[in-house]
Amino acid sequence: MVPNRPQDDGPRARLHLIDGAPAWRPHVGDALVRYAPVGCPATAALVLTGAFDADTTPSLREALDAVRNPQIELVLLDLAAVRFGDAAFVRELTETQCRPERHILIGPLPGPIARLLDITGTRQAFDVALDDAA
Repeated sequence: MVPNRPQDDGPRARLHLIDGAPAWRPHVGDALVRYAPVGCPATAALVLTGAFDADTTPSLREALDAVRNPQIELVLLDLAAVRFGDAAFVRELTETQCRPERHILIGPLPGPIARLLDITGTRQAFDVALDDAA
């Protein structure tokens, strides 16, 4: 949990199993955050797909909270299949910087997401890997 963030009382994301791995899907929209095993106990990978806005971004927050434990030092966030993000999405990504583990955004970043990070001036705040536009 990030300090000073108000708890919302909205519906929580639904937890699913996809190919035996946990996945978080909001009650609305087509966003999906799927845990992807990487074979390293100190690394967690989350694959994001769909559109992330104020209604769907809480699924990302729940996934980030779920993978948080003392053994995890690195969280990879695969954004290659994200087709839309808004200010709530940027805020959630930015707040990963307040978490104790290191976060790396994995691309290639889709055009709308790259533009969103550029317009908000937040791209330089992230470590971005595998991004053609970086």
